[in-house]
Amino acid sequence: MPPSIHWEEITKLISARLYTLGFDSVKAFPAQRYNEKLSTYSPLPTFSQTNSTLSILVGNTKHLWTEFLKYYSTEIFTNYTYEIPPSSNHCASSTTYSEDSDKKQNPLDYYTRISITKVIKEIILLKNLANLNYDIRYTFDLDKKKFVAFQILAENASFAYYNRICYLNVHKEFGPWIGLRAVITFDIEGPLNSLQLFPELKNPFPEGDENLERKIQEIYGTKDHNYHQQDNRMITDENKSDTKSEEIKEQWHKFVELRDIASGFMDKELLEKYRYSKDQIEYHYTNNIELLNRIVLNNKN
Repeated sequence: MPPSIHWEEITKLISARLYTLGFDSVKAFPAQRYNEKLSTYSPLPTFSQTNSTLSILVGNTKHLWTEFLKYYSTEIFTNYTYEIPPSSNHCASSTTYSEDSDKKQNPLDYYTRISITKVIKEIILLKNLANLNYDIRYTFDLDKKKFVAFQILAENASFAYYNRICYLNVHKEFGPWIGLRAVITFDIEGPLNSLQLFPELKNPFPEGDENLERKIQEIYGTKDHNYHQQDNRMITDENKSDTKSEEIKEQWHKFVELRDIASGFMDKELLEKYRYSKDQIEYHYTNNIELLNRIVLNNKN
């Protein structure tokens, strides 16, 4: 028998703790919704639950950036030897860290992983849930057995509309300025799988679709493109995936323009509140570690 805890209670606990770490967007939904919608993908586990198994989508707005930089500055940057610009008065750390390559090469992914696992372990200990089965899947994990079509999942969970013209999830308040990080599934009965709780989402800015289509054609020079198509090619064709990643890195400013077009329904106040900072935008699109290092150094000066 799975431990007895209501899905709303554990969702609130996870939401409150993850918020302090920068992950401020949490949405509970039944794993069965995703499994029924996307039968061609590896299903989320349902464990011992029949009608509804609790899954929790974890994401973020720009709130993540500040908390991530704090972690990077104190737990990663200071443990590596970096080349410090001559103008800086700071000395480089002489320690070389070798624990997990992701900690240095993909620090945001690493931070996401340790934050979520830490929070789950804390709650298991707090609520005496030692026998609770759970599963975590991340957006950066493309293994066939763990792969999740997160953009479709976010729409199916009634979190954010998935605009298939620009391949962006667009939230009714946050706009396209959101990140999808993980989905946690527990062996706990989840919310009722109903249209009342999970209504079909509408495009919050259909007026922008024509401009989005033009921008996509400008980026690729054709209507026949495969960017972000959720199919097995993303998993099996590593060379093609690498090519797409490099293409985004080289043209990342154009992809930012897509987000700005999709933000057309947001007023000035909302844009100031939710649009990513220049540094956050550049890092998300380029994964430029030297950018993080410069930010940390500038903050220390």
